[in-house]
Amino acid sequence: MAQLLYSAKTADGRDRQGFVEADSARAARDQLRAQGLRQVVLHQEVAISQDEASLQGLSAADKAELAKLHLHFRERPGLLPLLQVVARKNRVWLMVDALLLAGGIWARSPAWMLIAVALLALPFAPALWRYRHADRYQQLLKAHALGRWPEMVGLAGRLRSASELAANLDFDLDVRIASVRARQGDLPGALEDLADWQSRLVIHPGLYETRLAAVYAAGGDRAGFVQAMGQAQALSGDEPARVLDHALAQARFGDLARAEALMAGLDLSLLPPMAEGFVAWTQGLIAMRRGRPGALGLLSQAVAAFLQRSDSPAVWTALAFCSCDQAMALHAAGQKAQAKATLKNVMPVLRAHADAPLLAVLRRDFMAGESGR
Repeated sequence: MAQLLYSAKTADGRDRQGFVEADSARAARDQLRAQGLRQVVLHQEVAISQDEASLQGLSAADKAELAKLHLHFRERPGLLPLLQVVARKNRVWLMVDALLLAGGIWARSPAWMLIAVALLALPFAPALWRYRHADRYQQLLKAHALGRWPEMVGLAGRLRSASELAANLDFDLDVRIASVRARQGDLPGALEDLADWQSRLVIHPGLYETRLAAVYAAGGDRAGFVQAMGQAQALSGDEPARVLDHALAQARFGDLARAEALMAGLDLSLLPPMAEGFVAWTQGLIAMRRGRPGALGLLSQAVAAFLQRSDSPAVWTALAFCSCDQAMALHAAGQKAQAKATLKNVMPVLRAHADAPLLAVLRRDFMAGESGR
């Protein structure tokens, strides 16, 4: 059973946050609705849910507080918001220490001032110690997005010692390193590097195949990418996030009719908020390939959704590829100057992650300008 982060409203309009145990997004939503909650939003996928060990021994109130913190940091990531939360939770302690510091200053006692400063810093120390791993991971994501492979591999090595702090961090690091190997021309070797993970991740159906798809994409195997996404959907029991992944893969490189069928059967209300950009991207690609009006509007909507989350480098590759599709739609509409401007902003990421056929299209259509040479 997965522990899924959720937010909702009670019958009297109060906010409610917490974790719900369920084996599917639909089951989680139905369970919460049965409790009288409404406006239910699931913020996690079943395959990438809360680490159960982090919830063990917590009371219902503690779980609710933890959920509130998770939601806060999803909206405001970074060190400063973290320190603000720590300060609010320890405001009584900090007020007492501030009085102690003021007393030390009044008494001109260096010893008391040092003690007061140390006590003031004490609540922040654990948060700062844990944050260094999160900051290092953000640096790794940035290096990966920009194709700085040696830097990324070096950061992955430094993060290994912190792998117990986050579920499946080792797997994530191995996938990123395997993607580099695939991009350098050894796709079979990259796939072999990850083979042992298939049995280790059996408790997360579809997760292995979802991440394997990225390795196929890095190796330029578009058919393998689409096939892996289809396998992930099937193994997950048609979890909404995996259905959307498969639909987007089909819309990009596969069977357009299959993409349309997948989107038609998808309950969008079961997707986490971060899926908004992927939904509009998939819809825009389908419309563009069908030659329907509105394709450019949908792709622009998708880019805008990704831009809202672009403080995180985890979004940069999706933003780059979606912007590329938007630029193609602009180019087709005769807006060539705007197409070039759109691509210029994301070319550093596209150079690192686009396959040879896509880069050839960009050069052919003169959309990359000087940036694409």
